[in-house]
Amino acid sequence: MGKKDILNRMSRDAGITLSQAQKAFSSLLSGMKEALNGGGKINLSGFGSFEVKVREARKGRNPKTGTSIQIPKKKRIKFNPSRSFKHTL
Repeated sequence: MGKKDILNRMSRDAGITLSQAQKAFSSLLSGMKEALNGGGKINLSGFGSFEVKVREARKGRNPKTGTSIQIPKKKRIKFNPSRSFKHTL
C-alpha cells in the first residue's frame, strides 16, 4: 500500500475530499517528524510506538578487503508494534 492508496482510503472512509486527506496526512507526518526530531516518543494506541534510538560507534570490517573500519554512531527510528496489532497478523 502506497501513499496514494492511503490517501484514497482516508478520503473515502472519512467522507472528505482528496485534497483534505492530503493536508491531514501531511500534517500527521510533519507532526511525527517534529516529535521524533525533538527526542520524543510517539504512541499510537492499538498500533504501536515510534522512538529514536542511537546506535553507538563501533568497529566493523570491510567484507571485500577484510580491513577494520570505524562505523560512526547514528540515530535510527525504532518501531514497536502494540500487542493487539501483533495478534492481528
